[in-house]
Amino acid sequence: MNEQNVKKEKDGKYRVELSYDDLDELAGTIAHYANHADSDAEEARWDKLSERVENFLKLSESIPTLAKKPTQHLKKPALENYIFDVWVWAGAEGDVSQKVIRKIQIAGTKSLYNFAKVITQAFDFRFDHCFGFYDNLKRQDRQEAYELFVDLEQEGTPFAKGVKKTKISQVFQFVGKKMIFLFDYGDGWQFHVELKEIRQADKWDIKPVILEKIGKAPLQYPPLDEES
Repeated sequence: MNEQNVKKEKDGKYRVELSYDDLDELAGTIAHYANHADSDAEEARWDKLSERVENFLKLSESIPTLAKKPTQHLKKPALENYIFDVWVWAGAEGDVSQKVIRKIQIAGTKSLYNFAKVITQAFDFRFDHCFGFYDNLKRQDRQEAYELFVDLEQEGTPFAKGVKKTKISQVFQFVGKKMIFLFDYGDGWQFHVELKEIRQADKWDIKPVILEKIGKAPLQYPPLDEES
């Protein structure tokens, strides 16, 4: 998109002419800004704009092409929702009754940073600590790591990538992929994350949804035992 796409009308208003590819690129740009919003309100505004652009994309597909030259097959705009099982132990490990699960639906275009925020909120945790996504918690055995430290330009796992510019779809590339979301390196909360399903969305709506809750979430900051 450039100045050639913008034309001034006689009434002083401006008309913007965009091709399908221009709209598709714009949708990606908006999703990027939504992933890096500074607040939930700002993210909601970007998401709403993204939905409007997606509606224009769908509308463009329904308009017949009048040109006689061969038409190109247009890439169909699609939103894929990723369905995750996320669980954490609320008591002694091995006690199945203490396994607390949240089934989360979130757009694959969202960043790992956004995903981390949704996970903590799903378990009623405050999003107030550094975190990372790992294939293995044993540092010497790790082959894949994504850390907030990278975005903050702090020292962490040497080969780790950031979480603010990494999309969910880039990490969870197949159903069954598992990662460990380590939140708060002091208390060391370990959330086990598994991609269970990828669904084609019926409509453009990238707001995360908690589909199911199993078990009572542990307290992030349990009260200290009073000395007798």
